[in-house]
Amino acid sequence: MLYQKFSPCPALFPYVECYYVWENYEAENENFQVESPPSAFTAMVFNYADDYFVAYKQNPLQLMPRQFMVGQLTRSYTLHLPGKIGMAVIVFKPTGIASIFGISMHTLTEERTDLKALLLSSVIESTFRAIQRVADACVKAKYLEQFVLHFYELNCPEPDIIDLAANQIVEKYGQVNINDLCSEYAISRRQFERKFLQKVGLSPKYYARLRRLGRICALIAGKKEVNWQDLYFDSDYYDQSHFIKDFTEFTGRSPSEYLNDNAELIHYLK
Repeated sequence: MLYQKFSPCPALFPYVECYYVWENYEAENENFQVESPPSAFTAMVFNYADDYFVAYKQNPLQLMPRQFMVGQLTRSYTLHLPGKIGMAVIVFKPTGIASIFGISMHTLTEERTDLKALLLSSVIESTFRAIQRVADACVKAKYLEQFVLHFYELNCPEPDIIDLAANQIVEKYGQVNINDLCSEYAISRRQFERKFLQKVGLSPKYYARLRRLGRICALIAGKKEVNWQDLYFDSDYYDQSHFIKDFTEFTGRSPSEYLNDNAELIHYLK
């Protein structure tokens, strides 16, 4: 199994978190499933291998388009991968898609949308074919970056208050005071919340909670034992009950159940 991450060029730092390529061309496994908790990032996916499915708890399987955009997700979900795996993915910072592509995110929360319904089909198709043609993961990542740069150069975004504030929430793992952010950027809370919702897809307060929980899930991924008390205090939770409430809301399970049952990608990487 191959899983490689790549950093964006400096011009795209305010908007792109990373690129990654994930492949597994070994014998097909009809039962291969990977769990993914909410991450607080959005993405664009180019799938160049077999079709795969996504399911939320107690919901039917949903077939994924070959190329699609992922809005902000607030619940854990499971990838069902019955065949060969080959996907190249752009992971965006919270305002990245809105700023570079001019797409309003508030109607796309909890959605996976075919890219051809949002952007020019010819550009998507040429990028997909280029990725499909080459074997080198580094070259695939370069094609992803060329795709993003095409729209970046077309729209010429400049980081605004919402970009800066949202990235600050990311960098501080959600441990921020929204009123303090509004004061720092000299914007009213009402105006900040309205603009933030349009560019991110969630309210600032809810997004900060999601980012904090996403970081916790990343910290415990692959571990068999966790000091929960240290973790929730370090993550600025007031008490254990507050932590458990948030964790259960976003993942659908208690922290201990999640630790025992989780099947995130990191478990399959050597």
